[in-house]
Amino acid sequence: MADSQSIIGKGAIFKGKISNASTIEINGRVEADIKSEKVTVGKNANLEGSISSELVVISGNYQGKIKADSVWLTDTSVITGEINYKSLQMDRGAALNCKIIHNWDEKKFKNKKNLESDSDEDAAEDK
Repeated sequence: MADSQSIIGKGAIFKGKISNASTIEINGRVEADIKSEKVTVGKNANLEGSISSELVVISGNYQGKIKADSVWLTDTSVITGEINYKSLQMDRGAALNCKIIHNWDEKKFKNKKNLESDSDEDAAEDK
C-alpha cells in the first residue's frame, strides 16, 4: 500500500469506500467499507461498515464486520457485528454484542465445515 495517512475529523461525516490508506484515523461519523493497514476509531467516532486491516484499534462506536490480524478494543469501545481476528486485546469496559471468530482463515473454515458436514452424513448412514 502507498505510504498515506487519512484523518476524518470530529464533526465530519463521510459515506463511501476507503482503500489504499496505510493509516486511517476516524474521529467523525463514517459509513464506509475500509481497506487499510491500520484503522483507528476515536472515542467520539461512529463507524458503520466493513473493515479489512492488519491492525484495528476501536475506542468509539462500531457496527459491522472486522477482518484483521490484530484488534484492540479500548474501554470506551462499543461493538456490534462480527470480529474475525488472529490477536485480540480487549480492555475492561469494552462493550461487545457480536460474533467473535479467532484465527479466521476462510479456506480452513470452509474446509472444516465441509468435513463436519461429511462426518454428520457418515454418522447418519452408520445408524
